[in-house]
Amino acid sequence: MKFRTRLLILLLTISLLPLSLSFLFQRASMLHFGNKLASDTHVLLNSSATTLLHTLVDDFGRILKRDKAMGLLTLQIQAQAVECRLSSALPEHPKPIFFSADYASPENQPKDLLGTQKRKRINKDGKLVPIPVSYSQQVIFLAQGIKPSEVTEELQKISSMPEVYKTLHDIQPDLFLWQYTALESGIHSSYPGKGGYPPEYDPRQRQWYKDAAAKGEPIQQILTDLTTGSLILTLARPIYTADGKLAGVTALDIDYRQFFADWSIPDEWVNDAKSMVLIYHEDQPDPRQRLEVLLRKQSEYRSLDWRIPVEHEYLDITDPQLQDLQLDLLSGTSAVRKITYQGQESLWAYGSRNGDKPFPLVIVPYQQIIAKAVNAEKYVNQQISSSLKISAALTILVVAAAILLAIIRSRKVTQPIMQLATAANQLAEGNFDAQVKIHTGDELENLGTIFNNMGTSLKERDQMKQSLALAKEIQQQLLPDSAPTCPNFDLAAQSLYCDETGGDYFDFIELKYSEQQRFGLAVGDVSGHGIGSALVMATARGVLHSLVDLHKSDLEVLASEFNNQLCRGIDNAYFMTLFYGVLNPEEQSLIWISAGHAPVFLYRAEGLVEELSSSGIPLGIIEDTQYEMSPITKLSPGDILLIGTDGIWESRNMEEEMFGIDRVKELLIRYAKADAETITEQLISELNSFRGEHSQDDDITLMVVKAS
Repeated sequence: MKFRTRLLILLLTISLLPLSLSFLFQRASMLHFGNKLASDTHVLLNSSATTLLHTLVDDFGRILKRDKAMGLLTLQIQAQAVECRLSSALPEHPKPIFFSADYASPENQPKDLLGTQKRKRINKDGKLVPIPVSYSQQVIFLAQGIKPSEVTEELQKISSMPEVYKTLHDIQPDLFLWQYTALESGIHSSYPGKGGYPPEYDPRQRQWYKDAAAKGEPIQQILTDLTTGSLILTLARPIYTADGKLAGVTALDIDYRQFFADWSIPDEWVNDAKSMVLIYHEDQPDPRQRLEVLLRKQSEYRSLDWRIPVEHEYLDITDPQLQDLQLDLLSGTSAVRKITYQGQESLWAYGSRNGDKPFPLVIVPYQQIIAKAVNAEKYVNQQISSSLKISAALTILVVAAAILLAIIRSRKVTQPIMQLATAANQLAEGNFDAQVKIHTGDELENLGTIFNNMGTSLKERDQMKQSLALAKEIQQQLLPDSAPTCPNFDLAAQSLYCDETGGDYFDFIELKYSEQQRFGLAVGDVSGHGIGSALVMATARGVLHSLVDLHKSDLEVLASEFNNQLCRGIDNAYFMTLFYGVLNPEEQSLIWISAGHAPVFLYRAEGLVEELSSSGIPLGIIEDTQYEMSPITKLSPGDILLIGTDGIWESRNMEEEMFGIDRVKELLIRYAKADAETITEQLISELNSFRGEHSQDDDITLMVVKAS
């Protein structure tokens, strides 16, 4: 049976029969899929919302603790400052005093008086307008019947309070609204300085003053602000004289909305979600008033009369729907629960209760959470209906196209494919000369042309790969297999090439000086990398080995002759930096010379790292160049000499940040107690970790010499 016939039968079998059966059951299966998708989306959204709300209330709880701790700490410092001033002697140079009336007088008011959007008051038209305040001065208000001459000493003592107020205010300028102190003598000091106090105002009659004075400890209350008429959170604590008598009360006001400033509710919930701060009064006899709403983000409460106490708001936990919430509160558990309260199904997320400390509550309507799932379900049903209609039409077209394709295209496709298959087998067996002849005038002909060119390319790549492998093997043999054993010194070195071959070079050369044994240390870096640099490196190694015995101690002549031979023997496109030194194990010293190879790091056992710089130019650039040998370097036990190529400190990570010389020094100090081999391995490991997924752009060579 011909391929065309078999292809036709196969296409009809795999298209008509499944398509017919699929069309019969497609609607039922797609509807089931839609329902399942909607159900899974409900579950996923609910799970995601639960996890997110858990995270939110935990974060909110930490924010509440942070802000309250900041407020109480500020209040404590403020109280200590007032007590200190009241118990001290009169200041020699009292600060200026600005009374409330001074702020209404252009001649007497502070010079820095400025209106701000944060602090406002209600004008005669019932609108909020900015209050002119001074951040350099306080305002002094005296209760009715109190004359300045009667309280002169106390006024002088607290005249320097603006310095304290301002320092504390600047710690959290967005959190604190007002800072003030009311004394038993009738003096009221407030910061930032402002005017506009009602004549009948007496802070000693305010509830915060009475409660703090009566309890003798810090208190917190939700009150109506004297100026704005909006809700504020007031923290207050009593202050005492040196003999323990009540001197007054110091306090600070926090705009309650600041507690919600860092509460990040997702945008799709923000309009319907309710955020609040609760307090649980366990000793409250009426269970309906045990769970108090201390703060509510959505509250727009404002009163024109600051003397009217704020009405307390409670959640009735006796409601059967809140029974689980009550149990969680008693056990101090944070949870997210689906609760139907006052006819609305919502997710309630609340933090853990810790005694009478405030904790957060966020309520999100459940319909808002699953809104995406509902919309997705409607959309899926619409798409299912449309896709069924389209699939019926496409089924007919697919069957017709399959028959036509099987009849017309089968032969034109099969013959070129057979040629390609045969030639591919030959190519796989190593016959890179295998060719095909395809003249179809389409993509198959292009594929045949590409295949014919591929054999030649693979042959060249195979030859190049073998050559590079041989070059790499030969070059690796030019480098020492291991560091020699050197008395009084621990030696180690390693090279990592970025290509198969590279231009970095290191060597340990054993030298004989009469009966004394010396060691030549060489680290070089040929410009560039790859085959060209590798050949220059091999040439340089041969030149160096031929010169070290002739000029064992005269390193200046050695470097000059080395440079001349490289200048005459290599192309101008290449040059080489080189560090060469002779190590004397008996005297624990090093003579060395550097041709443009810098920096070289010398760690002293005292914990400092020096950089040994180079004054010579690289080798192979200018013939007859003179080089100077550096002074003899003495190495004490624990000293470490680190010689490397620039591929170390010039390595980059994915952010194109360089590894840098400072990191090399830091690692040298960190691993100074280890042996030379460990130092080498740790530095390379840190380098690889820093580079991450970034490719190695340059050869890396590292030699470590540690005195023992």
